[in-house]
Order: sequence, then structure tokens, then C-alpha cells
Amino acid sequence: MKKLLTLALALSVTASAAPVTLTYWQYDFASKVSTMNELIKKFEAQNPDIKIKQETFPYDAYNQKVASSVPAGQGPDVVNLFYGWLPQYVDSGYLQPLPEKEFPTRSIESTYVPMIKTSKMNGRYYALPTSVRTLAVFTTKTFSRPQEC
Repeated sequence: MKKLLTLALALSVTASAAPVTLTYWQYDFASKVSTMNELIKKFEAQNPDIKIKQETFPYDAYNQKVASSVPAGQGPDVVNLFYGWLPQYVDSGYLQPLPEKEFPTRSIESTYVPMIKTSKMNGRYYALPTSVRTLAVFTTKTFSRPQEC
């Protein structure tokens, strides 16, 4: 996750000598916010000319906040989205594909497969995963069917 944040934020910065401030948005989830705060501190220590301003919003209002701000040119430099929203944002033109030069397909697919498949649309990648959620639970216990009488 640290590597992803560093790469995403570094690519958002133009080559200038002046200090840069980037805005990062995410929905409010306490453990995620605290993790990002720690990653931001480390990133800023390694990149003293880049400051990150993290803004969080309630989950219930987040999707609407992003959807109304981005088209108005008032969105963040970096946005964290629930992966299920990606098709809506791509179809609406809110997201651009990741630049192939900085995010080569071969590198993305060797690093993030199979979970990255949901981020590829129209043959291009639009996002990288920052976390993984459990979609299934497996057990080693064998369950037997009830015996018929």
C-alpha cells in the first residue's frame, strides 16, 4: 500500500522546484484514515517538497461529493473509490486511464492479479487496489449432508 501511495502521489506532481500540496480524498473509516495518516507522514518525510492534505467525508455522502465535485473541477488530486463505483466513474468521464508509461500493463498485472481485473475497462486500467476485502470465507472442516432414511 505504501508503494502504491508513493507512486500515485509522485505521478500527480509536476516537475517544479516549488513546494506542491496535493489533496487526497477518502471516505471516513477510522482504521483507514489512521493508516493513511501514517503513510502520508512517511511519504512527506521522503518527499519534503510535497505536502498531502487528506480530507475525509462520511461514507453515505462520499459518492455524491466526488460525483458533484470532479465535473465542476473542484475534486481532489488523488481520490480513493470503492471498486464497485469504478464503472460509473469511467462511464461518466470522471476518471482517466492510468498512463501506460508510468503504469505499464505488464507491471500492473504481475503485481495485482487477480484483484486488478475489475479495474480494467475498455482495455485500459483506471485504478489500482489499495486494500483487499474478504469476498469469501473458506474452511478446512468438511460438512456432510444429512443422511436420508
